[in-house]
Amino acid sequence: WDLIRVVDLAASRPEVDPRRIGCGGLSLGGEMAMWLGAMDTRIAATVSSGFLTTMENMRHGHCMCWDFPGLQRRYDFADIYSLISPRPLQCQNGEQERLPGGFPVDLATLAMNEIKRAYAVEGKEDAVALVTHPEGHVFDMPAAKKFFDATLRPQ
Repeated sequence: WDLIRVVDLAASRPEVDPRRIGCGGLSLGGEMAMWLGAMDTRIAATVSSGFLTTMENMRHGHCMCWDFPGLQRRYDFADIYSLISPRPLQCQNGEQERLPGGFPVDLATLAMNEIKRAYAVEGKEDAVALVTHPEGHVFDMPAAKKFFDATLRPQ
């Protein structure tokens, strides 16, 4: 709700083009970017860094702040990310992420394959990507800037 209200404020400002609002974040911020992109269609492009994984992985060695009753019985994070389709989505994961409870590239790749299936339904396979980098749990600013420059440029 708080993030949607931030979008309300941004969209109301005369210096903001409401068709070009993006969001991005790392870790818990990456989770929040996932939820905001999924729930608010005014988000034109989303970067979620250091959060693409499976719910099962998050149950081991990680806080349960993301969970609520019944969520995993029906959905996984790939399903939530898929709600962003067909709008552009970049997920970022570092090659030095580790289990348990981390965000390793192999789990991110499996989740991204599921997300791509949703984008394929819309014919938007080119609008979604997993970007990996050699670091650990960090936001890849150059990749995000390139993505936002390409997806949020004025028409």
